[in-house]
Amino acid sequence: QGQASFSWTGDFAGKVWGGFFLQEVSNIGTGDAAGVVTDGSSEDAEAFEVGVSTSIYNIGLVGYAYTGEGVGTTILLGDAFDANGSKRDSDGGYVQATYVIPTGTKLGVSYGISNLDNTTTDGASTLVEENERYTIGAYHPLTKHLNLVAEYTNMEAKSHAGLTNESDTISLGAILFF
Repeated sequence: QGQASFSWTGDFAGKVWGGFFLQEVSNIGTGDAAGVVTDGSSEDAEAFEVGVSTSIYNIGLVGYAYTGEGVGTTILLGDAFDANGSKRDSDGGYVQATYVIPTGTKLGVSYGISNLDNTTTDGASTLVEENERYTIGAYHPLTKHLNLVAEYTNMEAKSHAGLTNESDTISLGAILFF
């Protein structure tokens, strides 16, 4: 695992970063009737990421993207390989824009997507194919260490078999920085 970044400051500040993940995963592949892996094969799981964040005066922008093979989705290495030990490809990213109004309240909007490809062995499986999320929010600083938060989020998950699940969430709360 590794990551490198570059940043700059002033009226126009920002950061660019990139990273990678590489891990050998053992005992993948065909299992017996009890689900015990019998071939003892191994594959490398690998992922790459790149991102940029910038701010000019009271506008903030962030963009991020990743791609990987054998890294899965939702949790690291979750559903990363099929029953034959073949890697599933995944990719995704997000964009975010924020604006600080004169009262100090930050208004923001973001969009993110994550995809997991099937292998030829999978067919029309119920594995997640795509997770997509939109969020709009307002963040007001009460003190240097305490922000009030109000967010609306729409999330939709789709499977390779055509199943969908959608949720709408409203969140109210506070963030404590320390």
